[in-house]
Amino acid sequence: MSPERFKMMQEDNFNHYEVHCTPADTQKCENGKLIDLDYIKDLDKHWLETSLAFLDKMKGGTKPFYLYHATRGCHFDNYPSDEWAGKSMARTVYSDCLVHMDYVFGQLMKKLEDIGEAENTLVIFTSDNGPECEIPPSGRTPFRGCKGSSWEGGVRVPTFVYWKGMIAPRKSDQLFDLADILPTALSLAGYPGAKLAELFPKKTYIDGVDQTPFLVADDGLSTRRSRIYTLNQYYAAIRIDEFKGVVTGEIEDGIVQKGNIGGFSGSIFTDTGGGVVFNLYTNPQEDVSIGIRHIPMAVPLGAAAGDYMKVLFEYPPQFKVGFLSNNPPLYDVIPEGEMAIKAWLKKHGFGRFQP
Repeated sequence: MSPERFKMMQEDNFNHYEVHCTPADTQKCENGKLIDLDYIKDLDKHWLETSLAFLDKMKGGTKPFYLYHATRGCHFDNYPSDEWAGKSMARTVYSDCLVHMDYVFGQLMKKLEDIGEAENTLVIFTSDNGPECEIPPSGRTPFRGCKGSSWEGGVRVPTFVYWKGMIAPRKSDQLFDLADILPTALSLAGYPGAKLAELFPKKTYIDGVDQTPFLVADDGLSTRRSRIYTLNQYYAAIRIDEFKGVVTGEIEDGIVQKGNIGGFSGSIFTDTGGGVVFNLYTNPQEDVSIGIRHIPMAVPLGAAAGDYMKVLFEYPPQFKVGFLSNNPPLYDVIPEGEMAIKAWLKKHGFGRFQP
């Protein structure tokens, strides 16, 4: 609504185009259509056409294929296409996009049937975070917090896994991390266990676990017993089974009084003292700490956190900031030397642990 600011964004030095890139062995990227306020409405339609064409190409193939189909819709402000605007009962831009995405997913599933690959394809439908709850319209969950926090409402999402004739209908609330998709998919494609490491450089750490038994076995159990939570650069929590020990938390209403939702407007406090533990089966809202009552759980929780620290020493993380192609990213790398490492750990929420 401001011509001057709109012109600034148009002239800013980031890529305003769709980009099509070839695989790494012949790496080449080319600009497609300009993404303006008209074409942005049709991105999901074009991406669906691209994925459907890819599946047609894979028909009858002898090699495994992998399709990652992400959507533009249902994320913050939306520009619904003219075809789908007003098609939902609520008639908001968010709900209209939900109806559109339901159609998109239905078309992808229909294509798998049409090309005869439904019985040979593992389908995972999920999200990368909980709903954004600070600006309506938005989603809701029964858990504490929302997108932008490390409370369960910010990181726990519904996930549907389908494999025709292979996975029996059931439900489970056991642990599954998005990092598990890689080793699970490649295990099914012929690279189980240690064979997976053959596909990556030795300096690459693979932090997922193979969840094939969990998915395909009748009443299968998760192969993951623990999960690390992070909050920006901080180590936030560790979960083992139903117990979640919180080290760094977010205080809702800490900065902006928006109710008990969490998200991007909360303030962060580091180091809870180590006694804050929630039983997520009895208290998914994370508002009653049972750490002092279940002190023995501090032993496995602390051990799992220590294992995580060892991984950070061997595979130092890099925190990248910035997206502009003409600006080099900023890095924060674990330094060498015991004193320097201790200072880094304290800075990033590991102050109570010793290397």
